[in-house]
Amino acid sequence: MFDDKLPVLDLRQEDVYREGHLIGATHFPWPCLLERLNELPARPAKLQIVGEATILDDAADFLADKGYEVVQLLTTENVADLLSQNPKICQVGADSQILWQPCYLLKQTVENLPPGKALDVGCGGGRDTVYLSQQGWQVTAIDKQEAVLTRARQLAENHHQTIDFLSCDLSEPLCLPDERFDLIVMVRYLNRDLYQWIKQHLAPGGTLVMQTFTEGVEAFGSPKNPNFILRSGELAKTFSDFEIIVDKIELLKDGRPVASFVAKNKEEQETC
Repeated sequence: MFDDKLPVLDLRQEDVYREGHLIGATHFPWPCLLERLNELPARPAKLQIVGEATILDDAADFLADKGYEVVQLLTTENVADLLSQNPKICQVGADSQILWQPCYLLKQTVENLPPGKALDVGCGGGRDTVYLSQQGWQVTAIDKQEAVLTRARQLAENHHQTIDFLSCDLSEPLCLPDERFDLIVMVRYLNRDLYQWIKQHLAPGGTLVMQTFTEGVEAFGSPKNPNFILRSGELAKTFSDFEIIVDKIELLKDGRPVASFVAKNKEEQETC
């Protein structure tokens, strides 16, 4: 039975969705869902899916393979019955619930900052990038995987945000923009070769937000490569010349430990 407390992914075509869907549903016409994983909630999560009977099993298998638990499969006929029995849960039109969220650490930090120029290093699917743009930041977002950037651009377009996306091999710092930023973000990504570059390109008084996997994550299977795992106290030592605001270990929903780190570049001293 339909659970109004769990996300509903409606995979039907737009004209059918507009005619009537479960209130609070999110519209992902099949097979577009295959390219829009960055718009789903963080894993693990329980989902309900609505669609034509011919595609429901394939969609459920795809989502399960990506780490989601599909707890309910509803055909168009099932939904029609539900809506006829309880018109109060029926919604018409194109409204679609947003399921994705930015990094909570970033959201918490940005609430206390005036908008300026931001750089998202290793932006992935673009959730943090789009969130920053929505808050008024002028954002440059970088990733080396073109397929990932395509999804990020689509997310920005869906939310009517203008963002400067750059395809860049981050092992080559010369491809990074040679300018200063008021905010530099590195979430679920680690490249120690960029530490010095960050120090040089974070504006005086600017803020650094980092959150990525730390020691102990190996027990969960991924990542295992030490190049992508922070050592205890590493960021505080590396950025000891910054004003450290947050430095703590947190657990993701799946139990993996991440280091959450926020630091402010000290203001330049005036000279006589």
